[in-house]
Amino acid sequence: MDSFSHFCPEHTGMLITIAAAVTAGLLFLRKSSEKNASFVICMLSFLALAGEIIQDILLVSEGGDIIGFLPLHLCNLGLFVNLTASFTRGKIQSFFAEISLILIMPGAIGALLFPDWTYRPFWSYLPMLCFLTHSLLVFIPLAYLVRGRTKVSFRHFWYPYLFLAATVPPICLLNIMTGQNYMFLSYPPSGSPLEWIYNFTGKGFYPAGLALLLSVILIIEYSIYTTARKASRRH
Repeated sequence: MDSFSHFCPEHTGMLITIAAAVTAGLLFLRKSSEKNASFVICMLSFLALAGEIIQDILLVSEGGDIIGFLPLHLCNLGLFVNLTASFTRGKIQSFFAEISLILIMPGAIGALLFPDWTYRPFWSYLPMLCFLTHSLLVFIPLAYLVRGRTKVSFRHFWYPYLFLAATVPPICLLNIMTGQNYMFLSYPPSGSPLEWIYNFTGKGFYPAGLALLLSVILIIEYSIYTTARKASRRH
């Protein structure tokens, strides 16, 4: 089998395994000391980056063009967001931890559910490394949350927009100059929900559709986390 499909038995089994591993890891970290939790999160942040580097080295060794493998997708940027959070404290850590939770994690979950690496055999190195790195991009922000280092509030609603304002324009320019599609800003990956946006808006209004979708997702996320925090305080 040279490829696999979304939610085939192997993919479904991998999702169940990831969900179980993330849950077990969070339960462990919740009871760990602050020192041990910080060490684990830091090491996992390095592990995720190492997985990305190994993946790119192998792809280039196969003859791939390095310009197509730069770490400029949203999930790739999350690797550096998590590393920054792990080496900072206070408000700076809280900022990057919230970016990881609110912005990066939903993208990683979307990638796990609708991976764009299905063109490879399921048990080959590329899907395995991608599942590993994206699983860590889900686990790490949740680890910050259960350790109380992330204080999600509607007062921080501008955080994701500030991060995107700093990253999207140069990536858009690079996409235009190189013909790449980093952050899927030019067109959606095949078989993903972003295709629904593209088909509805058309090519010309696709970026506006992405911006609207982002805003809706952020409103939902901030509403959920704010409601959950208020409920926990009452109990």
